Amino acid sequence: MEFMRVPAGKFLMGSENGDSDEKPQHMIDVPYDYWMARYPITNELYNAYAKAKNIKHPMGGWEKKKNHPVTNVKWTDAMAYCQWLNGLIKAELPSGLTLRLPTEAEWEKAARGTDGLEFPWGNQFDKNKCNTSGGGKRGTTPVGDYSPQGDSMYGCADMSGNVWEWTHSLKEAIPYKAKDGREDEIASDARVLRGGSFGDNRRNARCAFRHDFGITLFINYVGFRVVVASPVIS
Repeated sequence: MEFMRVPAGKFLMGSENGDSDEKPQHMIDVPYDYWMARYPITNELYNAYAKAKNIKHPMGGWEKKKNHPVTNVKWTDAMAYCQWLNGLIKAELPSGLTLRLPTEAEWEKAARGTDGLEFPWGNQFDKNKCNTSGGGKRGTTPVGDYSPQGDSMYGCADMSGNVWEWTHSLKEAIPYKAKDGREDEIASDARVLRGGSFGDNRRNARCAFRHDFGITLFINYVGFRVVVASPVIS
Protein backbone atom coordinates (compact mmCIF):
# COMPACT_ATOMS: atom_id res chain seq x y z
CA MET A 1 0.00 0.00 0.00
CA GLU A 2 1.46 3.33 -1.10
CA PHE A 3 0.84 6.59 0.77
CA MET A 4 1.20 10.19 -0.40
CA ARG A 5 2.11 13.03 1.96
CA VAL A 6 -0.33 15.93 2.23
CA PRO A 7 1.38 18.78 4.10
CA ALA A 8 -0.23 20.78 6.88
CA GLY A 9 -1.85 24.06 5.92
CA LYS A 10 -4.88 25.84 4.53
CA PHE A 11 -6.97 24.96 1.49
CA LEU A 12 -10.19 26.06 -0.20
CA MET A 13 -13.09 23.73 0.62
CA GLY A 14 -16.52 23.73 -0.97
CA SER A 15 -17.79 25.55 -4.06
CA GLU A 16 -19.67 28.75 -4.79
CA ASN A 17 -20.97 27.32 -8.08
CA GLY A 18 -22.01 23.89 -6.85
CA ASP A 19 -24.93 22.49 -4.92
CA SER A 20 -26.27 24.23 -1.83
CA ASP A 21 -24.56 21.81 0.53
CA GLU A 22 -21.17 22.79 -0.95
CA LYS A 23 -21.63 26.43 0.05
CA PRO A 24 -20.08 28.61 1.24
CA GLN A 25 -16.65 27.98 -0.19
CA HIS A 26 -14.29 28.61 2.69
CA MET A 27 -10.66 28.46 3.68
CA ILE A 28 -9.88 25.96 6.41
CA ASP A 29 -6.69 24.82 8.03
CA VAL A 30 -5.67 21.19 8.40
CA PRO A 31 -2.94 21.77 11.01
CA TYR A 32 -1.01 18.54 10.52
CA ASP A 33 0.69 16.49 7.85
CA TYR A 34 -1.09 13.30 6.84
CA TRP A 35 -0.54 10.47 4.38
CA MET A 36 -3.37 9.53 2.04
CA ALA A 37 -3.41 6.14 0.34
CA ARG A 38 -2.56 6.64 -3.29
CA TYR A 39 -5.31 4.25 -4.37
CA PRO A 40 -8.63 2.96 -3.05
CA ILE A 41 -8.46 -0.38 -1.24
CA THR A 42 -8.41 -3.13 -3.85
CA ASN A 43 -10.18 -6.47 -3.95
CA GLU A 44 -6.90 -8.23 -3.26
CA LEU A 45 -6.08 -6.07 -0.24
CA TYR A 46 -9.57 -6.53 1.15
CA ASN A 47 -9.34 -10.29 0.68
CA ALA A 48 -6.54 -10.47 3.25
CA TYR A 49 -8.97 -9.00 5.78
CA ALA A 50 -11.79 -11.31 4.69
CA LYS A 51 -9.55 -14.36 5.13
CA ALA A 52 -8.28 -13.21 8.52
CA LYS A 53 -11.85 -12.67 9.75
CA ASN A 54 -13.22 -15.77 8.01
CA ILE A 55 -15.87 -13.77 6.19
CA LYS A 56 -17.03 -13.81 2.58
CA HIS A 57 -15.49 -11.37 0.15
CA PRO A 58 -18.19 -8.80 -0.76
CA MET A 59 -17.66 -9.16 -4.51
CA GLY A 60 -18.24 -12.41 -6.38
CA GLY A 61 -15.55 -13.23 -8.93
CA TRP A 62 -13.15 -10.72 -7.42
CA GLU A 63 -10.19 -12.94 -8.36
CA LYS A 64 -10.54 -11.70 -11.93
CA LYS A 65 -10.37 -8.11 -10.72
CA LYS A 66 -7.73 -8.25 -8.02
CA ASN A 67 -6.44 -4.72 -8.66
CA HIS A 68 -9.88 -3.11 -8.96
CA PRO A 69 -11.29 -1.19 -5.99
CA VAL A 70 -13.35 -3.29 -3.62
CA THR A 71 -17.08 -2.47 -3.68
CA ASN A 72 -20.22 -3.57 -1.82
CA VAL A 73 -18.57 -2.34 1.39
CA LYS A 74 -20.65 -0.72 4.14
CA TRP A 75 -19.25 2.15 6.18
CA THR A 76 -19.14 -0.17 9.16
CA ASP A 77 -17.13 -2.67 7.07
CA ALA A 78 -14.65 0.02 6.09
CA MET A 79 -14.25 1.04 9.72
CA ALA A 80 -13.70 -2.58 10.74
CA TYR A 81 -11.08 -3.02 8.01
CA CYS A 82 -9.20 0.04 9.28
CA GLN A 83 -9.28 -1.25 12.84
CA TRP A 84 -7.93 -4.62 11.71
CA LEU A 85 -5.17 -3.18 9.52
CA ASN A 86 -4.21 -0.61 12.12
CA GLY A 87 -3.70 -3.44 14.59
CA LEU A 88 -1.40 -5.23 12.16
CA ILE A 89 0.85 -2.29 11.33
CA LYS A 90 0.61 -0.20 14.49
CA ALA A 91 4.23 -0.89 15.42
CA GLU A 92 5.35 0.44 12.03
CA LEU A 93 3.48 3.75 12.29
CA PRO A 94 5.15 6.89 13.62
CA SER A 95 4.24 7.75 17.19
CA GLY A 96 0.89 9.52 17.49
CA LEU A 97 -0.44 8.41 14.10
CA THR A 98 -3.14 5.90 13.27
CA LEU A 99 -4.61 4.31 10.14
CA ARG A 100 -8.28 5.18 9.58
CA LEU A 101 -10.85 6.54 7.16
CA PRO A 102 -10.11 10.11 6.02
CA THR A 103 -12.29 12.94 7.23
CA GLU A 104 -14.22 14.85 4.60
CA ALA A 105 -11.74 17.73 4.81
CA GLU A 106 -8.69 15.46 4.53
CA TRP A 107 -10.19 13.76 1.50
CA GLU A 108 -11.03 17.01 -0.27
CA LYS A 109 -7.64 18.58 0.32
CA ALA A 110 -5.85 15.48 -0.97
CA ALA A 111 -8.08 15.56 -4.06
CA ARG A 112 -7.96 19.24 -5.07
CA GLY A 113 -4.89 20.74 -3.42
CA THR A 114 -4.75 24.20 -1.90
CA ASP A 115 -6.34 26.26 -4.66
CA GLY A 116 -9.84 24.82 -4.90
CA LEU A 117 -9.44 22.95 -8.19
CA GLU A 118 -12.66 21.56 -9.65
CA PHE A 119 -11.02 18.23 -10.48
CA PRO A 120 -7.81 16.64 -9.22
CA TRP A 121 -5.92 17.63 -12.40
CA GLY A 122 -7.39 21.13 -12.91
CA ASN A 123 -10.58 23.06 -13.60
CA GLN A 124 -11.55 21.52 -16.94
CA PHE A 125 -13.24 18.12 -17.06
CA ASP A 126 -11.51 15.45 -19.16
CA LYS A 127 -13.17 12.06 -19.59
CA ASN A 128 -9.79 10.56 -20.42
CA LYS A 129 -8.46 11.33 -16.94
CA CYS A 130 -11.07 9.48 -14.89
CA ASN A 131 -13.49 6.55 -14.96
CA THR A 132 -16.90 8.25 -15.14
CA SER A 133 -19.99 7.73 -17.29
CA GLY A 134 -18.43 9.82 -20.05
CA GLY A 135 -15.78 7.18 -20.64
CA GLY A 136 -18.32 4.41 -21.14
CA LYS A 137 -16.54 1.74 -19.05
CA ARG A 138 -19.72 0.85 -17.13
CA GLY A 139 -17.76 -0.75 -14.33
CA THR A 140 -14.67 -0.42 -12.17
CA THR A 141 -11.21 -0.20 -13.68
CA PRO A 142 -7.85 -1.17 -12.15
CA VAL A 143 -6.63 1.44 -9.68
CA GLY A 144 -4.11 3.78 -11.27
CA ASP A 145 -5.35 3.21 -14.83
CA TYR A 146 -5.71 6.99 -15.16
CA SER A 147 -2.35 7.85 -13.60
CA PRO A 148 -0.49 10.09 -13.71
CA GLN A 149 -2.71 12.29 -15.90
CA GLY A 150 -5.67 12.08 -13.53
CA ASP A 151 -3.75 12.34 -10.24
CA SER A 152 -4.06 15.15 -7.74
CA MET A 153 -1.17 17.52 -7.00
CA TYR A 154 -0.15 15.18 -4.16
CA GLY A 155 -0.11 12.11 -6.40
CA CYS A 156 -3.38 10.55 -5.24
CA ALA A 157 -5.10 8.56 -7.98
CA ASP A 158 -8.74 7.79 -8.80
CA MET A 159 -10.12 10.62 -6.69
CA SER A 160 -12.56 11.41 -9.47
CA GLY A 161 -14.57 8.45 -10.69
CA ASN A 162 -14.16 4.67 -10.42
CA VAL A 163 -15.90 4.28 -7.03
CA TRP A 164 -17.49 6.51 -4.44
CA GLU A 165 -15.34 6.56 -1.31
CA TRP A 166 -16.53 6.53 2.28
CA THR A 167 -15.18 9.21 4.58
CA HIS A 168 -15.15 9.27 8.36
CA SER A 169 -17.51 12.27 8.48
CA LEU A 170 -21.20 12.60 9.15
CA LYS A 171 -23.20 14.61 6.60
CA GLU A 172 -23.36 18.03 8.25
CA ALA A 173 -23.49 21.54 6.83
CA ILE A 174 -20.34 23.39 5.91
CA PRO A 175 -18.24 25.34 6.80
CA TYR A 176 -16.45 22.24 8.00
CA LYS A 177 -15.67 22.23 11.72
CA ALA A 178 -13.70 19.22 12.86
CA LYS A 179 -14.79 19.34 16.50
CA ASP A 180 -18.53 20.01 16.13
CA GLY A 181 -19.52 16.35 16.44
CA ARG A 182 -19.44 15.42 12.76
CA GLU A 183 -16.55 13.01 13.38
CA ASP A 184 -18.40 11.05 16.07
CA GLU A 185 -17.74 7.37 15.34
CA ILE A 186 -20.69 6.16 17.41
CA ALA A 187 -23.41 8.11 15.59
CA SER A 188 -25.56 6.04 13.23
CA ASP A 189 -26.50 8.83 10.81
CA ALA A 190 -25.48 8.99 7.14
CA ARG A 191 -21.82 9.44 6.25
CA VAL A 192 -20.28 11.44 3.44
CA LEU A 193 -18.95 9.82 0.30
CA ARG A 194 -16.68 11.58 -2.16
CA GLY A 195 -15.32 11.29 -5.68
CA GLY A 196 -18.07 9.92 -7.90
CA SER A 197 -18.05 6.54 -9.64
CA PHE A 198 -17.92 4.88 -13.03
CA GLY A 199 -21.66 5.56 -13.41
CA ASP A 200 -21.58 9.24 -12.48
CA ASN A 201 -21.35 12.36 -14.61
CA ARG A 202 -18.79 15.13 -14.50
CA ARG A 203 -20.74 17.16 -11.95
CA ASN A 204 -20.69 14.36 -9.40
CA ALA A 205 -16.98 13.73 -10.02
CA ARG A 206 -16.00 17.23 -8.89
CA CYS A 207 -13.76 17.40 -5.81
CA ALA A 208 -16.33 19.47 -3.90
CA PHE A 209 -19.36 17.26 -4.60
CA ARG A 210 -20.86 15.71 -1.46
CA HIS A 211 -22.86 12.48 -1.45
CA ASP A 212 -24.09 10.48 1.50
CA PHE A 213 -25.45 7.04 2.37
CA GLY A 214 -26.59 5.23 5.46
CA ILE A 215 -23.79 3.34 7.18
CA THR A 216 -25.31 -0.10 6.59
CA LEU A 217 -25.84 0.26 2.83
CA PHE A 218 -23.61 -1.66 0.46
CA ILE A 219 -23.63 -0.90 -3.25
CA ASN A 220 -21.56 -2.04 -6.23
CA TYR A 221 -20.08 1.41 -6.83
CA VAL A 222 -18.99 2.26 -3.28
CA GLY A 223 -15.52 1.59 -1.86
CA PHE A 224 -12.99 3.43 0.30
CA ARG A 225 -9.37 4.43 0.83
CA VAL A 226 -7.43 4.93 4.04
CA VAL A 227 -5.23 7.61 5.57
CA VAL A 228 -2.44 7.66 8.14
CA ALA A 229 -2.95 10.68 10.38
CA SER A 230 -3.54 11.84 13.91
CA PRO A 231 -6.53 10.22 15.65
CA VAL A 232 -9.84 11.96 15.00
CA ILE A 233 -11.13 14.20 17.79
CA SER A 234 -14.89 14.65 17.57
